[in-house]
Amino acid sequence: MGLLANYKKSEVVIKKDKFDSNFDYTDFNTNDKEYLIELEKKAIYTGNLLKENIKELGDVFLEAHKIFSNNKNGMFGKWYENLGFKKDFVYLCLDRKQLSIQYDSATIYKLPDRIIKDLKKIEKENEEIIVEILNSENPKEKIKEIKQSLNQNKIKANQNIKKERIKEKLTSLFKVINNNEFNDEKLIKIENLLLKLEDEVF
Repeated sequence: MGLLANYKKSEVVIKKDKFDSNFDYTDFNTNDKEYLIELEKKAIYTGNLLKENIKELGDVFLEAHKIFSNNKNGMFGKWYENLGFKKDFVYLCLDRKQLSIQYDSATIYKLPDRIIKDLKKIEKENEEIIVEILNSENPKEKIKEIKQSLNQNKIKANQNIKKERIKEKLTSLFKVINNNEFNDEKLIKIENLLLKLEDEVF
């Protein structure tokens, strides 16, 4: 079994008698079940190593970024690309590190990349919401709720803006009509206002 050739290393951290899987392997035969549990242990161990590596990379990229920023030479991107790293990965590491420092939270390293990106977007609007998310029992579910709430607020805000635009156009239209001067120029103005209202409503 090539995949588990170096498994002895991980047994130091995850001992067989201490590992409890919470996955339902009912439909698998005994051999497959045992092998999948071994794979699960390996995945958890490797995942934990990956989290530690991402923490360390966050430190590395943050320190390097400070030096490149101080030198103001715009070479940070070329530096990490030379090391074989992609921009998206580097800035996710930086975002995790900065969020963990700013909010003093280890939870940051347990969250998937997509959630980190969402947190950075939400942070621009309201930093207090970030604290609420990180202190919740289930940050993933909490961020879903907050995103839905923010989207609803945006929809309402856009509807209010639309109503105000319609109100302005109607006010302009009533002013033209109340003047009772229906020459060609005024009629064209009324027609244009009605067309604009049609665009707003439909």
